[in-house]
Amino acid sequence: MERYETDILIVGGGSGGFGAAIRAARHDPTARILLIESLQMLGGTSTAGGVNNWEPGIGGPGVHYELYERLSQQPEAIGVAKTVHFYSREEPYGFSRIDPESSYESSLRRSATPRLDWRRVHFEPELMANLMLEMLQSAGVDVRFGTRFTDVQVKGRHIVSVVAQPSDGGDPYEIRSKLYIDCSGGGHLARAAECQVSFGEEPYDLYEEPSAPETPAPIVNGVTQVYRVSKVDSPGVDPLPEAAQAPEIQQWAAENNPATAITEYPNGDLCMNTLPTMQGAEFHGLSYEEAQRISHARMYAQWHRLQTQYGFDHYRFHSMFPLVGIRESHRLVGRFVLKEHDVRAGLLHQEHADEVIAFSDHALDTHGERRVKGPKLGELEQPYGVPYDCLLPQEYDNLITASRGSSFSHIGASSCRLSRTMMALGEAAGVASALALGQNQLYPDVSIPQLRSELDIPAFTEKVIREWNL
Repeated sequence: MERYETDILIVGGGSGGFGAAIRAARHDPTARILLIESLQMLGGTSTAGGVNNWEPGIGGPGVHYELYERLSQQPEAIGVAKTVHFYSREEPYGFSRIDPESSYESSLRRSATPRLDWRRVHFEPELMANLMLEMLQSAGVDVRFGTRFTDVQVKGRHIVSVVAQPSDGGDPYEIRSKLYIDCSGGGHLARAAECQVSFGEEPYDLYEEPSAPETPAPIVNGVTQVYRVSKVDSPGVDPLPEAAQAPEIQQWAAENNPATAITEYPNGDLCMNTLPTMQGAEFHGLSYEEAQRISHARMYAQWHRLQTQYGFDHYRFHSMFPLVGIRESHRLVGRFVLKEHDVRAGLLHQEHADEVIAFSDHALDTHGERRVKGPKLGELEQPYGVPYDCLLPQEYDNLITASRGSSFSHIGASSCRLSRTMMALGEAAGVASALALGQNQLYPDVSIPQLRSELDIPAFTEKVIREWNL
């Protein structure tokens, strides 16, 4: 088998993988960096999964500013939006529309902010993915699409190599790397290396989280099959596909009538994100193909209801996104687990506040089936940070994670799962990799104060405390 050697191997090209690759490459231009991605585009859920917006929330001092600035120079590529219609039982959808008067900075806060002041960032997915690729290639990153790993070899506390398999039927090859960054959504590399992981709701007595149920259950956040529709001049209704006419699909639509988060693209098309399309446990209990087949049928049925009952007959179905939007699956049980206490305590009082390498202030937010105490976990009073040890597995020293599969409890993950936070986790993993490589160290040896300084975390924290009156 052919062997390929590199310094840093990144598995997964979603928001975290992009953040890791760009920061590692820019910090150490001499490093050999390889990123493998099973899809044919970068961005993961935020592009191919159809979640083509950044939810309101603190972004940290990251590369998201550059992405926004560069896309804003292209016509109909990106825009800041405000909500013009809020969900109600009578009209079960929220609608966020591009607002030329809203600044990018206005999108960078959610906690302790009236929802009328929330701002989202909407973008064209292909333009975002293309810009990500351009930036990585300019930085010298070797990006290989249509490639997934199929095996992993370990020795002691080190990952030695992985086997990569191109989807085009090409021969598999071995990749040997000094350092490994797992940016797959479900922590697939960490799981293959038999790191300890968690799935579902943890019981109260494990972490003593206030909202946790008394017993564990394989319940995870629901998934969404996102689709796109385009505005037309004449009203009408799209034909209902045969699969969507099945009694069980129609029954699902009638019984659930789920909420749809609608966001407007800069060109006037709409992105339709139904919350949820399928329960998380149901999705993970099926093959991906079967789950997506059912999800497609449900979304066609839901779109028919929106057209016929809620006034969306001036739009026509455009396309389903190729990737299901997965909010939660397996999560690493790392050196530190981000829990409800940390999220609610915020920057001023959380545990390991001096080790924070990324930020979030998104609500504790679950969709679909849940047994957490209370009807809704709810909004936060202030932002919080993610400590470095949430990225580190207990079992290996040359592996780091940066995705929704990092070390969070089920409740913690319900907040810490948004794209800009995932990108920031990736940036931290990328800089940590460059530091470790340059100093001939492994991830646990990286100086956290130096890492935080390189990421500009201390100055940003002071800015947040000052400007948010914390």
